[in-house]
Amino acid sequence: MRRILVISLSALAASAALVGCSGNDDSGPAPSSTTSMPSTVPEAGPTLTTGESSIGQIVVDVDNMTVYAYDRDEPGANASACDAVCLQMWPPVTTDMPRPEVVGVAGVIGTIPGPQGGKQVTVNGMPLYLFAGDPRPGSVAGQGMDNLWWALNPAGEKITNAPGG
Repeated sequence: MRRILVISLSALAASAALVGCSGNDDSGPAPSSTTSMPSTVPEAGPTLTTGESSIGQIVVDVDNMTVYAYDRDEPGANASACDAVCLQMWPPVTTDMPRPEVVGVAGVIGTIPGPQGGKQVTVNGMPLYLFAGDPRPGSVAGQGMDNLWWALNPAGEKITNAPGG
């Protein structure tokens, strides 16, 4: 008899565990999962906004990474002067939107055909790029590189008087 009781209690415990795991238990609210695992989906936001850096307020992309203008680009030329080798270190800032959304950036916002397809974002006719060497948001490691690459201020103008950092 004792063996039957032990087996019965084991079966009852296993059944209770299965009911608890099934999600069909209406005995109370389910535990919140909002703090157990961070979301891996990035939040949507404007294509361009502004952020703080060691050189002051700058224009940044949706991931808060510094955007740069390239002196070899001609404003309004409708094409990037950055070739395939250049694009490896300086990927274009792109968008899928017909008119990129911006917050806090006062320049004329537009797009040109992207050098790798899609639409490259422009400010005041200047195509915009990211720098592959910027390790984190707010970094301006590309600032002044080769005396050709410049972060932008919120007015959409090149910041040419500040060293990288």
